[in-house]
Amino acid sequence: MKQTTVNGIELAYSVEGEGAPVVFVHGAIWADFLRPLATQPALSGVRRIRYHRRGMGGSSGPAGSFADQVADAVALLDHLEVDSAHFVGHSEGAMIAMDVAAAHPERVRSLVLLEPLPAFGWLAASEHAGILEVFGPLMEAMAGRYQAGDVIGAYDALFTPQGVDWRTAANAAGPEVISQGIEDAPTWFEHEAQALPEWTFGPSQATAIHCPVLSWCAQPSAPLPVAIRAWLHGLFSQCEDTDLENGDHFSVATNPAAVADPIAAFVARQSVPTA
Repeated sequence: MKQTTVNGIELAYSVEGEGAPVVFVHGAIWADFLRPLATQPALSGVRRIRYHRRGMGGSSGPAGSFADQVADAVALLDHLEVDSAHFVGHSEGAMIAMDVAAAHPERVRSLVLLEPLPAFGWLAASEHAGILEVFGPLMEAMAGRYQAGDVIGAYDALFTPQGVDWRTAANAAGPEVISQGIEDAPTWFEHEAQALPEWTFGPSQATAIHCPVLSWCAQPSAPLPVAIRAWLHGLFSQCEDTDLENGDHFSVATNPAAVADPIAAFVARQSVPTA
């Protein structure tokens, strides 16, 4: 990957292909998790911009706030002389993409949101509050393992009870990705995870976003995807849906072709001139 200096850090990034620019924003823990998705043949007709968020992978720290993450993404666009781009964000990366679109709507052509985590305040106050009762103990168990110095055990504590094979997904993203997740663990556990409850994206931010929005969900009838979908439709009247039955949150790495196809079709439609 190449390097550029933005906002006082060294940011690692790669650019592949030609066409409409598409920025891939990875989620927590694994900086190269979207590499399989970004290299799918279905997306070969676009300019794929992938980067490691601050404090992860090849990018230096320190870890930053959501505002810092927005500033980094916009600075990368400036460095690449890209006026505006489609944004594809996964999990926490989708949350960052939403913040970019709210703060800089002129820089975002469309949003592809791969299961962002709903704002904690909304989730706690909604009919889906029981979800927090399920995930709260998992997060506590994960934090306990991490504090004991067992990073691998921390990931097991969160994902294994959900039936998600994180090792297979990480290996699918690249042979170095598991070790990457160990090395970068402090960025997430000690900084980003602490900031998640403070993320307050809601209607006041969403009103600035008028670009097309695509919501992707795996297992769309499961409680958390149901909550995500309801939340996004409450925010964005223009939100479209695409689902992957029998997938999971990590299908972006383990079944990237199935995830890439609807994204490619969605991005292509935004590039077709209207009469």
